[in-house]
Amino acid sequence: MTETTPKPTSEDKGSSALPRVIAAFSREQHLAGFSLRDHLLKTALVCGLLLAVSLSLARQAQPVDWWLVIVFLICANFIEWGFHRYPMHRPMALPPGARLLYLNHALIHHRAFLHDSMPLADPRELGLILMPWYTMLLVLALGLPVALFAWWLRGPGVFGIFYVMALCYYLAYELLHALYHTDADTQRRLRLHDNRLFQFLRAHHAHHHRLDRMARVNFNVTVPLAD
Repeated sequence: MTETTPKPTSEDKGSSALPRVIAAFSREQHLAGFSLRDHLLKTALVCGLLLAVSLSLARQAQPVDWWLVIVFLICANFIEWGFHRYPMHRPMALPPGARLLYLNHALIHHRAFLHDSMPLADPRELGLILMPWYTMLLVLALGLPVALFAWWLRGPGVFGIFYVMALCYYLAYELLHALYHTDADTQRRLRLHDNRLFQFLRAHHAHHHRLDRMARVNFNVTVPLAD
């Protein structure tokens, strides 16, 4: 199917200058202050501490409780979908930090990487792809009602299992998202270029990067279950 010129999205409604703004957008101007090393260190520290606490609670779970991992992964997929569709693509006052997420994702990330210009040109551009480390805390907070219900239902062990899965899911999201934005040579080195599953997921995400569709379709970055 022939691609059409992207139309202004509802997120930029009223801005007739959007095509010019997109054309003039420079990734370089948004890279100042980002350190991949610092980002990875902060993410590893916060994730490591939370994972240690979650694992200590998960040890209290009964063997049968681990079957709930399947349920939790499905819940995480729908939380991912809702988090991506709303605070990341709608200017919302709540939850705290939602407006910054919208700015960084819808107005910067999606202008930096269009559906036909997905690959990174510089490793520093990971700063336009990876979410700030504190986003992890916001995502985990959104899952708290499910985790508390699990605690009430089966005890602290299931609460711990939920957050072990949630943290692993978050890291998988970040890793996959970064890989979708690699070039063909990098994918060949990683043996992903001819991997049909990976290329399907990458194409699914690239479709989300069409400016005329980004606010409506393909919000799952991991597995398109909720989509």
